[in-house]
Amino acid sequence: MDDLGKCMLNIGISDFTQGFTWGLEVERHRIGVEGYLSAAPYPPLLGQQSANPYIKNDFFNTQSELITPVADSIGSATHYLAALDHTLRAALAPQEYLWPFSVPPRLTADHRELAYADVGPEKLAYYHELGRRYGMTEGLPSGIHVNLAPTTNWTQAIAQKLRQDHRQVRDELLLKQALGFMHYRWLFTYLNGASPIAEANYLAELPMHPVRSLRNSQQYGYGFSSHFKGDYTSVSAYVEKMQAAIATDDLLSESAFHEAVRLRNPAGLDALVNAGVSHIELRMLDLDPTAITGIHSDTLLLVQLLALYFMLTPKLDATTMQQAAATNDRVALEMPHQISSQQQAGLELLTKLQGLTVAADLPPIYAAVVTQAAEKMARPHLTLAGQLLPRINQGSLIDYGLQQARNFQLRAQLNTSPVYQGFQIDPHPTRAVLQHKLFDQYRELPRVNIPSQTVVSAVQ
Repeated sequence: MDDLGKCMLNIGISDFTQGFTWGLEVERHRIGVEGYLSAAPYPPLLGQQSANPYIKNDFFNTQSELITPVADSIGSATHYLAALDHTLRAALAPQEYLWPFSVPPRLTADHRELAYADVGPEKLAYYHELGRRYGMTEGLPSGIHVNLAPTTNWTQAIAQKLRQDHRQVRDELLLKQALGFMHYRWLFTYLNGASPIAEANYLAELPMHPVRSLRNSQQYGYGFSSHFKGDYTSVSAYVEKMQAAIATDDLLSESAFHEAVRLRNPAGLDALVNAGVSHIELRMLDLDPTAITGIHSDTLLLVQLLALYFMLTPKLDATTMQQAAATNDRVALEMPHQISSQQQAGLELLTKLQGLTVAADLPPIYAAVVTQAAEKMARPHLTLAGQLLPRINQGSLIDYGLQQARNFQLRAQLNTSPVYQGFQIDPHPTRAVLQHKLFDQYRELPRVNIPSQTVVSAVQ
């Protein structure tokens, strides 16, 4: 533990559940009843896709993206996400669903269904250039982006205790987090990887067997400009390398940097240097096909605990990113029921996390999450990829994917919680309006939790 870590524990963590800010982004494709990308337009109930800041399209017209407001806890973030998910599902066309996997559904042989999102001329030109350079299909995979940071009050208290500049302390803590998640990205690839195979007409070449996560592998995975690697030795080095790449056209823009972890400031690269890092963005999580919103709270609890661990412990080596990427790639391409090459390293890390829950006197739920992760390290069939393996039928997950898509859509239809319908009138409502009209009124009714088999039978 370094000086920052000792200072943090000396100050104490009075309410760890409120110690971070959160923002979630969830991308999923709209599909039709046969399991192909939907031919329906952007749902009219959602207003203008280029203006709606909470529910919009990403790269493709079918690629819906939910963006939560900044939340002060995991509970609030997942509540916002559930409410937005409910509104999106209510806006879908009849017999239209959300594909629950990160890899796209089956495609036609000529990809004629692929159409860029209906955005402004400047952004559309950007999409066209990305497609020209790397191919349209590079934008097809979807996933979860988690934006998080320790609260400003917390980092100010640490800086004051150390009698150091607040911005420097905060940048150092967020850089430690970024490096930690880059080094241990493989843990989430192991636990949460959920793209073991690809559907028809997506990838020309595939591994000989199902894997943990195609999306998180270097050869088969997602990422425009994946050749460009960030410099995490310092915030200034991170910015300077990216700006130099943009100046030489090696990188199209900051948003084209698709590394697993990004340092962020809403005002852009210059603000990272001038105003500091506001938060980090984690981009390595596959969609969880067992969760109606694409992610379970347990995953976020583990993210939060690791973020604390990385802040408390010495900063990891920024010059070994290539080695970290190779480790993640090895785990991504392991067979789902195979004992991981990183099992021992994973169990050692989880033992340290379990000790941290005691040392920091954290709520029992964090220890439970660590225990659950340790069990999955020992029993690979409990991981997401391990659970999906027996559901693969003739090299496809289309049957299970459609079953889950129908299941989740029926649950949404049975949920009588309010749906926000004001986007057509005001496509950019204030946070206060959305809070009152949707988030404060949304509720999950017990009767919507119907067993999957019952739901499937009801739909068929």
